Amino acid sequence: MKRQVIQNVLNLPGISGMALIDGRNRPFFVGPDISLNSHQQEALAQGIQQVVETTPAHFDTFTFRFTNQLTHIYKLEQGLILLVLTNDQMPLTDYRTAIGQLKATLMEAPHNAVSTFRLLAGCVTLGSNATDLSTVTASQPEPEAVKQGTLTPVLQDVVAALNHLSDGATQYLGKIIVINTWKQSRPAHPWLEQFEVQKDGQFATGTDGQTPLTAEQCQWIKAWVTAFLGRGSRTIRNFQTLVSEQTLTPQEQDLLLDAPPSQDS
Repeated sequence: MKRQVIQNVLNLPGISGMALIDGRNRPFFVGPDISLNSHQQEALAQGIQQVVETTPAHFDTFTFRFTNQLTHIYKLEQGLILLVLTNDQMPLTDYRTAIGQLKATLMEAPHNAVSTFRLLAGCVTLGSNATDLSTVTASQPEPEAVKQGTLTPVLQDVVAALNHLSDGATQYLGKIIVINTWKQSRPAHPWLEQFEVQKDGQFATGTDGQTPLTAEQCQWIKAWVTAFLGRGSRTIRNFQTLVSEQTLTPQEQDLLLDAPPSQDS
């Protein structure tokens, strides 16, 4: 594996960072524009593993938006997953060439790819310090930007957050109860009917995942989540705290939960 190939990707304008995951070794994340906390790191890594496990075999590349960045996932051989974070201004021609070269060099020795990647990536020149992480996530948006609604969530963001919440709830209630609770607590809004709760407790929709959500649609989602957590609290004390605050990332909480009342009100 050549260090210059990794350097070429990180030098591209619009690249925030990248990681290599094999499900066995501790993943290593490197990049010039990373701002992370441990809760976010764990959340995105778990989400990526779940997405990859449920993706059809012929899907080897897919992209989703996480906070204010695009997350590109590449399924490689030997169970390797390459994750790349970019912004919307990424020059696609240069990006595809550099990523193609990186994937090819990773496959030269797939069994040792993570350890070799860690060694070489730790030596590349970055705009800021590289960070050794067990898991990965995108940079946080400014809190005020979220409060003011300047970052418009898309449908895929909501589905990913709901799936993460559903997984957390399953640990306490079990899969069957979680599925039934979601169905019983769904508000009577036609728009919400597109969210299908599958047999594994995960959500799916038949629409474009990049469709932006309106403020009203976001509120319908929050009303559903509030009702779901309320029903769960009838069974388990502190269910809302256990599931939402300990499972969801700050960004997912913004998507799914109503803001707590102000101390001044």
